[in-house]
Amino acid sequence: MQEDKTVIRKTQSVCPACLAKIEALIVERENNVYMDKRCGAHGAFSLLLSRHPQYYKGLNDFYFPLMRKSLSQHDYIVHLTNRCELDCPICLADANLRETEDYPLENLKEFLKDKRGYKIDLMGAEPAMRDDLPKIIKSIKDSGNIAALHTNGIRIADYGYLKNLKKAGLHEVHLQFDGFDDYVYEKIRGKKLLDIKQKVLNNLERLDIATDLVATIVRDLNEKEMARILHFGVKCRFVKEIFFLGCRFLGKAKELPIEGCIMPDELIDILEKDTHGKISRQNVFNFQKLYFALLAAFSIRKCFYIQHFMVARNKNDYTPIDEILDLEGIQTKLEKFKKLKLKNSKLALPYLLSFLALRSINSKGLFWLREFLSYGLPFMRGFNLSRLPGRSILLGFISACDAYSLDYEIAKNCGKGAISAELGIQDTGAIDNVLRDRLMAGERENQR
Repeated sequence: MQEDKTVIRKTQSVCPACLAKIEALIVERENNVYMDKRCGAHGAFSLLLSRHPQYYKGLNDFYFPLMRKSLSQHDYIVHLTNRCELDCPICLADANLRETEDYPLENLKEFLKDKRGYKIDLMGAEPAMRDDLPKIIKSIKDSGNIAALHTNGIRIADYGYLKNLKKAGLHEVHLQFDGFDDYVYEKIRGKKLLDIKQKVLNNLERLDIATDLVATIVRDLNEKEMARILHFGVKCRFVKEIFFLGCRFLGKAKELPIEGCIMPDELIDILEKDTHGKISRQNVFNFQKLYFALLAAFSIRKCFYIQHFMVARNKNDYTPIDEILDLEGIQTKLEKFKKLKLKNSKLALPYLLSFLALRSINSKGLFWLREFLSYGLPFMRGFNLSRLPGRSILLGFISACDAYSLDYEIAKNCGKGAISAELGIQDTGAIDNVLRDRLMAGERENQR
């Protein structure tokens, strides 16, 4: 780490070996962006964050002034169980490796008291292993909150079961969907699953349940599936989001070399290449600044690592948002919004919404104005996928923070909290990941 470098930002992280909290630097070096850190006991570590310094620094300089304080958390992962039907070689949740109590429904009911519009992400390992899942969903719905199921899809391949979950109040499903090749499923999930995934998709469409396709991308295995998943998703109106999750150094995936993990920045490169530039990094940059502005305007927490883009469905395929809204043309307006926001001006939000409305009218007419503004309700009342408009689809290039990538400055506005029987209520999911890692390391040490 002796090369010439420029410090972009100072932060704190943890040592990947002992998980002790240590100082870290975000630096530009050799035309790349890295997180550099050193543990007194285990030496130096460096993680490649981006091969595009101007991209990274431009978003860094926009995001952190707007998110200079930690905002209230309104989205919580609930680890309902450690059980799962699968034994995925890359499982980030360490499924089936320890005997952990299921999270009690009564505890969740207590947590939900006096809360409205919160998103409750039901996770496991596999939440559908819980026989009382319909009751859990009903409790969330009855409390005025959003029930989001994250699943491998095996149980909801049963149409009647999924229908009961919807009747109980299920708002949305986040389906583990790694592509259209059973070889991929065998490698990263341990068995062929494509037939099951197709049954699940048919059920979700039949019941018109808002769906997010979540593809875990493993280096040198299923990167080519990203464009295929995109082309499939835009043809299915029940699919409201597609998130590409780079495999991270968590759970069973820690048996892989760290070089096999992928940060969101690289996922953008892959999709740009495989769409022949139809989805371009420059337009992702321009859209991401708009997205950060909306988050700041509505005081919503969101991780800096997570990048977004939007496309509109058309008869044959999709149209990138930059062909509908002049993203390049609004960049100076976004900078003015930032100045107003930093002055705590009450004009910041009206200014942002007014120039978006004017740009929408000038570009593609009142239909798209209505489409864009319909995203305002989810921002204000909890990001419920079932309320999102049908003509557009949100793309995400996402990460799960691990001991290499954890950045405390980013974590303070982590978009998800976490709740579990082992660790209780954590306001920040990124910290919860590291605490869970520490817990597992202790259990492994005790088993020796």
